[in-house]
Amino acid sequence: MSTPSIGVLLAQLGTPDAPETQAVRRFLKEFLSDRRVVDLPRWKWLPLLHGVILPARSPRSARLYRKIWRPDGVSPLLHHTRRVTEGLGAQLGAGIRVEFAMRYGSPAIAETLHTMTRAGIQRLLIIPLFPQYASATTASIADAVAMAFAEERLQPALRFAPPFFADDGYIRALADVARARLDPTVPRDWLFSFHGLPQRFIDEGDPYAEQCRITAQRLAEELHLPSERWHVGFQSRFGREVWLTPDTAGLFDALPRQGRRNLAVLCPGFTADCLETLEEIAEGGAEIFHRAGGERFDYVPCLNDTPAWIGALTEIARRELSGWLEKN
Repeated sequence: MSTPSIGVLLAQLGTPDAPETQAVRRFLKEFLSDRRVVDLPRWKWLPLLHGVILPARSPRSARLYRKIWRPDGVSPLLHHTRRVTEGLGAQLGAGIRVEFAMRYGSPAIAETLHTMTRAGIQRLLIIPLFPQYASATTASIADAVAMAFAEERLQPALRFAPPFFADDGYIRALADVARARLDPTVPRDWLFSFHGLPQRFIDEGDPYAEQCRITAQRLAEELHLPSERWHVGFQSRFGREVWLTPDTAGLFDALPRQGRRNLAVLCPGFTADCLETLEEIAEGGAEIFHRAGGERFDYVPCLNDTPAWIGALTEIARRELSGWLEKN
């Protein structure tokens, strides 16, 4: 069997190696040092990061990670990303090498790319596993790929898959997960919670917020939800800047007070469950909702490694590999 010359790299945000303070600190240091994530002047941000934020946040985040960590010793994000990679590889066949890498943490993007090119990969498709484009995620993946090849003599032909926020297969996969968990015809409110961004990023041209709203609209249509029964929120605020609204935590508090006491929550911007979905939403969100008078709170898991998502991702990969596959 010949060695594959075409490769697909699934790029995910990342996860600590362990739910321990030092591992979490390493992860947060890399994440929060990225200029795409925090674009404050370095002279202002780095002393604050190293002197205040990392010492305070690392042990606290480690405690939260321990609450969601899997019994087999890996994070949910790593587990599901690995399973999706295996599933996509099986669907695409032995002629295409499929790997995954993390923007922060391990396996690192540069290390994985070098392994693939040393193995003979000449054409490489990068699929950032972020449905909606954000400069803090999608563009940061592109930065990492560029840095990995910056000093290489021989570089593969590169393609980047575009955001798939309105992809039919992705939307159907989200709806399938929701229907498997809950009957959409039963009266309840639905909240689609996306990761937040500073409003300034949007004002400066980031299309993220609009793409989130398109995803929500498409998903609501797929689930046949009445317009008055679904809502969009933005979670995970950080710092003192003005962030996208409405705030998900604020909605958890406000909806029961408006008589909306039965709530289903989905996080369509996350393809795999992680700290922000399992702890912040499924646990913390439920607590806020019930404290405000809510009666039933149902968290719908992310796409994770469901067959529908692997099938949708396969179609995305085949579409973006068009031309290369025919010549392989």
